[in-house]
Amino acid sequence: MLKSLSFFISLILVFNKLTAQDIYVSGGMGLNNVTMESLNDYLRYNSGFNNRRDDAHTAIEFYSAVGSKISYNVLLEASFGYSLNSFSKSALLGTYQLEYVFYLPEFMFIYDIPYNYYGFQFGAGFGFYLGSVSETQYGTMLKVTEETKGWGFQLKSVFYAALSRNLSAEIIANYRNSFLNDLYVFEINTTPARPLNLSFNSLGIKLGVRYFL
Repeated sequence: MLKSLSFFISLILVFNKLTAQDIYVSGGMGLNNVTMESLNDYLRYNSGFNNRRDDAHTAIEFYSAVGSKISYNVLLEASFGYSLNSFSKSALLGTYQLEYVFYLPEFMFIYDIPYNYYGFQFGAGFGFYLGSVSETQYGTMLKVTEETKGWGFQLKSVFYAALSRNLSAEIIANYRNSFLNDLYVFEINTTPARPLNLSFNSLGIKLGVRYFL
């Protein structure tokens, strides 16, 4: 009991030492240029999407984050991203559609270079990604869905500029790489057959706002 009370008091003292500009929340949206080689093969061999072997596609992402200083130039940030995309093709038998979504919680260590009215940040971190893929075949309304999960890491750089005393605009450039489990419900029609895997790497650009508490 005494140890728990001491720990709680120490947390209060730590947060009491945090002054203005030490904690921020942010949010925004952007686009990711995503490469998924397994998905390209699946669309090519299973559903007649031509010339997708080396294609990248664009996925939209919404994000939010909260960060706190742990030293003058080093911050710890927790973020959450929601990314999605869909592919469709029409034929005489109807419309084929495949769509995926990703939930991207991450923790990052960030090096901050602040100036009077703007600043730069460079960070690296990791997360445990959750996703799902849904498919509707030609001539049917039945949707087949399977979930995937796995680890990923992110590198990012940020430029932020003051709009007011507590509010800033931010531009984020980031790189992600993920390692996800196979989806055995969805098999690629090759010889031998292979399970679909949504592991990806991506380059992204995002615009958002940041509020300093």
